[in-house]
Amino acid sequence: MALSEREQQVLRDLESQLHEEDPALAETLEREERRLTRPSPRHIGAGVALVLVGIALLISGVAVGHGVGSILLGVAGFAVAVWGVSLALTRTAVGVTATPQERRPKSPGRSSFMERQSERWDRRRDAQD
Repeated sequence: MALSEREQQVLRDLESQLHEEDPALAETLEREERRLTRPSPRHIGAGVALVLVGIALLISGVAVGHGVGSILLGVAGFAVAVWGVSLALTRTAVGVTATPQERRPKSPGRSSFMERQSERWDRRRDAQD
């Protein structure tokens, strides 16, 4: 869920206040945040593939001739290769996963296991009272 503009401003204010009051803690938190990100294997694979496609386009642009089309093909190949490198270097957060509701749609007639267990617990507790 995205933050509203006001929430983002409040967060920025809190961060600046933390940097002023306790710079050592702020540095530790920033270091921890950097440690919690890692390169995604999917991004690396897609980035390498894009770099290879970009190099192939660049070479084919040089091999075609010296016209406007070959220049555009070479520039496009270079752009695709740069895009591939930037994609391969993209880092993602560790441990951030989709919630169960986001992973699979819930069938309307069935409740989740935990909901059923909670209902059973409530019924037993009510029966004892």
